[in-house]
Amino acid sequence: MIEEIVEEHCAIAKGGVKALADGADGSHWRMRLRGDGGTMRQRFDRMGAFALFLVVVLPLFALFFATASRDRPYHIDPLSNVIPAWKIGSEGTIYLDEYVEFTAPEYWRSVGWYVAVDDTAVSKYPPGTALWAAPFYAIGPNDAELVVGRPTNERDSFDTVEILIPPLWPAAVASSLAVALAMGWLALTVASFASPANAATAAYLGALGTTAWGVASDSLWQHGPAMMWIALAGYLMVRSNRWSGGIAYAAAIVTRPLTAMVAAGSGTYEAWKRRSVKTLLQVAIPAAVGVGVIVIYNTIVFGSVSIAGGYGDGFSSNVLSSDVGGFLVNLFRAGFDLSRGLFVWSPFILVLLAGIRTGWTSAPAWARGAALGGLVYFLVQMKANRYSGGDGFIGYRYPLEPLMAAAPLLFFSYRDWVLAHRMRQRLFVFTAALAVAIQAAAVVAI
Repeated sequence: MIEEIVEEHCAIAKGGVKALADGADGSHWRMRLRGDGGTMRQRFDRMGAFALFLVVVLPLFALFFATASRDRPYHIDPLSNVIPAWKIGSEGTIYLDEYVEFTAPEYWRSVGWYVAVDDTAVSKYPPGTALWAAPFYAIGPNDAELVVGRPTNERDSFDTVEILIPPLWPAAVASSLAVALAMGWLALTVASFASPANAATAAYLGALGTTAWGVASDSLWQHGPAMMWIALAGYLMVRSNRWSGGIAYAAAIVTRPLTAMVAAGSGTYEAWKRRSVKTLLQVAIPAAVGVGVIVIYNTIVFGSVSIAGGYGDGFSSNVLSSDVGGFLVNLFRAGFDLSRGLFVWSPFILVLLAGIRTGWTSAPAWARGAALGGLVYFLVQMKANRYSGGDGFIGYRYPLEPLMAAAPLLFFSYRDWVLAHRMRQRLFVFTAALAVAIQAAAVVAI
C-alpha cells in the first residue's frame, strides 16, 4: 500500500516539478490535456489571481482534511491548543476550569501543557492558534467527552487519567485550512514574478514536499496558522501593502512570538535598501502591535511582563547559555538527523540553498529580509530548544515557519540557479519527487 502511494506521488511530483523546470525558462513541457482550452499550462497561464488561489487552496484543503487527525490518540502539544479553542468557541473564555488538576507536576509534559493561574488553569501557549480555531468550535456541535485512558506519552507516576476531550474535527478543519491558505497565498506571491502554472507548482511542492502536510495540517500545532500569516504577509509585501503586511505579521506574532524575527527582517532590510524610515515604520508599527498584544496577554494571564508567558524562563536561559558545542550539534541534527532532519525529509531544499547566492541578486528586498529573519528565527529556536521538537509525530516541525518565510527567495534560487544547468534541473526534479514520496509515506504511516 505504502509503495503504491509512494510511486503515485513520485509520478505526480516528477510531472509537476518538470513543468516548473521547463516552463520557467520558456521551453517545452508537452504534457497536454487537449480540448478547446489548449494545454494544461496554457490554461493555468490564463488564470486570474482568484482562480489560481482556488486551484491551490481547495484541492489541498480536501487532501489535508482527509488525512488530518480527527481521533484519539492526539498529540498533547496541539491538544493544548484544541482545548482553549474549544473553550473560547463554546464559552468565550480562555480559562480551563476543568483542567486545574492537570497543572500538577506529574501531569506536565504528559497530559498537556496547562499552567495554574489563581484558581483556574490556562494553556501555556500564545492565544493565536486557539483564536484561529475557535470559530470552528463555535459553529458546530462541541460537547466534550470524558475520556478515561493512559496518556500517549506515558509516565510511570500514574496509570490512567480522566480528561475532557472536545471533538477533534473542528481542529482538523482549522489546521487543514490554515496550511491550504498559506499555500494559496504563496502561489499568489510567486505569481507576481512567475507564471501562474509555475506558481501553482511551487505551492504544491511546498505543500506536499515538506511536513506542512504531515505535521502542520495534521493537528492543531501553532505552525499552520503561523505559516498562514507569514504567507499572507509576503503576498501583501509583494503588492507593496506594507501596513497590511505588518498586520499579518502581527497575527503571526500573536500565534508564535518568535515570528517577530521574520517581520523585523522583512521590514528592516527593505527599509535599508530603500533608505526609507517610512518603509520601516509601515511594517514595524502594526507588527509591534502583535508584540504588544502578547505582552499584555502574558501580563494579565500569567502575571508577568514578558514575551515568554507560559513557557517560563527555560528557553531564554538556553538562548543565553554559553554551550556553543551543543548548539552546533543541535543545528547539524536539525538538518541531517534521519528522523527529524530537514534535508533528509525535504532534500530539494538543500539543492535550492546551494543557489541562494545567485537568487539573492534578483529577489525583492522584502523577500531577502524575510529569509534573513527566518534564519535568525531558526537559529534562536535551535539555541532555545532541542532540534527534534519532541516525539509523537513524523519528520521535522521547527523549520516550517523559516521555510515559509524563505519560500519566495528559494523560488528565485530555483529560477536563476537551478534552471541554468541541466544537471541541476535533474537533481532538483529527483529530490523534489523523493520529498513528496517521503511525505506521502509518512502521512500513510501516521
